[in-house]
Amino acid sequence: MPNKSFIDAMKHCVSGKLPAGITDKNVEFLAQGEEVFALMQSQLLPLGDWPQWLIDAIERDMEKHPKAVEALVEADIVGRMEMIGQYVKCRYSALDNEADVIDGQLQRPEFTDCNLRGSCPYEGRLCELLKAPFGTLTHREIEVLRLIPEGLLDKEIADQLGISSLTVGVYMKNLREKTGAKNKAELVRFAFQKNLL
Repeated sequence: MPNKSFIDAMKHCVSGKLPAGITDKNVEFLAQGEEVFALMQSQLLPLGDWPQWLIDAIERDMEKHPKAVEALVEADIVGRMEMIGQYVKCRYSALDNEADVIDGQLQRPEFTDCNLRGSCPYEGRLCELLKAPFGTLTHREIEVLRLIPEGLLDKEIADQLGISSLTVGVYMKNLREKTGAKNKAELVRFAFQKNLL
């Protein structure tokens, strides 16, 4: 079970509003380490305690996404509950202010910030890529985007990532084009909204 500091942090997710499942009838999924939880009816439930209607809703959603299920099988995740847990972890476990389940229906998958991004062979099949209004962000663009709020110069970002300043400039241009941001402040706002900070 998550520790108290994790639960306290959860109460103050990205926008400062309470996540779904605390004061409403919706469900928010989240992960800590290898464990996946459902926040519902003001309770944080581990996978083994999820109600059958929730398991059924996830399995219905899995039937609609055979490529994601194929990726699970390729990863040798084949047990029923293990598949459900990994499916939710990869597709819905970003703690945000968008309910993952409303009226018993899973909503659109969300970008979950996983430490395997950029190296996972199932990326984009099992999990969602980070979509912006005018394109999908690459792993490297996300790395650059994460460094912008630190107030670093392009050269400092380049040094941290081991790339040239010119390459950082290309990534910045791509980020502005894909997000529609006019400046770094708007890029920071986008990163904040996508739980990248």
